[in-house]
Amino acid sequence: MSLVKGDLIRVPANACLTKRLSDLALIDSYVYLEKPTLGIFIKYTLDQKALIFINDKYWSAELRDVKYAGVKNVS
Repeated sequence: MSLVKGDLIRVPANACLTKRLSDLALIDSYVYLEKPTLGIFIKYTLDQKALIFINDKYWSAELRDVKYAGVKNVS
């Protein structure tokens, strides 16, 4: 399933989120999530990762950790 900008996504606990603040650094900061977290998908990156928006910040995450948080129709 392909994600599009604005999709609600779920990232599992223990997923590593990374951020590059400059072009010279490989990784400037990272965080491991302590609990499953919802976020917004922004785009796919050239290095086979996803740019996502979580907790008022933009992060990169491995594609295997980004899952679509679809809405279930209950009727």
